[in-house]
Amino acid sequence: MTGSLFNDGEVEQTVHSAYQIHKKYIVSSIKSGMVIVDQQRAHQRVLYEQFLTNMTVHQASSQQLLFPLDLFFSSAEMELIEDLKLSLVNTGFVFEETMKDHIVISGIPVNVTESEVSLVLEQLLSDLQDGIPESSFSQNDTIAKSMAKSLAVKTGTVLTVKEQENLVNGLFACKEPNVSPFQKPTFITMRVEDLDKKFAI
Repeated sequence: MTGSLFNDGEVEQTVHSAYQIHKKYIVSSIKSGMVIVDQQRAHQRVLYEQFLTNMTVHQASSQQLLFPLDLFFSSAEMELIEDLKLSLVNTGFVFEETMKDHIVISGIPVNVTESEVSLVLEQLLSDLQDGIPESSFSQNDTIAKSMAKSLAVKTGTVLTVKEQENLVNGLFACKEPNVSPFQKPTFITMRVEDLDKKFAI
């Protein structure tokens, strides 16, 4: 739960003092010491919860493309896309046409760029090669995980201070900030007492 490790005052304090180390971790001070966040896992968690919420409440925002995108797929992939269409629409994709061998997309989710569309769909189709889960919740969960994996900021990416702050605050606004969608820890904390002990040698 969010409240277990941080109170509101502590999380607010992160806004003023985030910095990135090794283009992988974001370090931020809190009242009791510091929190070290894995940027890729944290971003996966933030995106995963966003996509899942959008699909559940059917309130996804789309951005209209100036020129619709034509994407070609095999007949097996087209079948999968047809089965996933409703869920994809709920994440923010707008399908203008669905042909036998390709789709025409005229709108995309707000947190997806045009250049990422084919990557996201290819990753999703690859993740679903063994079949689409029966229940709609499992299906939404699989799609949200796949899209979060594709779109999360990667290790090695330089983030601005504002991006670091947004990511830390976004993570601690999540329902389950402690783990990524793939059950890996998103952050660790180090108390001042722990640091004191290390210097007490």
